Amino acid sequence: MLIVFAGPPCSGKSTLAGRLARQLGIPHLSMDDTRQRILPGVSHTREHRKAAYRAMHFAAKLLVDAGASVILDAPYGHEEDRAELAQIAAGADFRYIECRVSPETAVRWFRARGPDAERPDLNEENVRQSAAEYRYQGPGVDVERFQGDVEELVR
Repeated sequence: MLIVFAGPPCSGKSTLAGRLARQLGIPHLSMDDTRQRILPGVSHTREHRKAAYRAMHFAAKLLVDAGASVILDAPYGHEEDRAELAQIAAGADFRYIECRVSPETAVRWFRARGPDAERPDLNEENVRQSAAEYRYQGPGVDVERFQGDVEELVR
């Protein structure tokens, strides 16, 4: 099984992906964590994110090809990032889940969690703009209606 959580920053995708991975006992690969591991200390440029997507997708493909399940979480805001998912999921049960969030809620959640030392470029204005401009691909999970009850949302 390949499960992908997508959405703008501060939409709850990493929280949901991590909880579901623990509940199911399967690996969880995050684009941000992958980038930090393969390119520690570098800026958060598009080129660095592309390298992280490639590494994360490579690991996911190895797992899926070996018959294992895996959960991915990343923004997937660019078509080129999403394009590889079909190749990774070939022959697997595939779920693509977009986490929908309003700009106001994304900023509120950003304030609650605080700034990210690994992403100094991520600030309230960037979070608000990303949430406002994110191009959703289809139906998604409205994370706001669960009022922070992550366990209910995972169920």
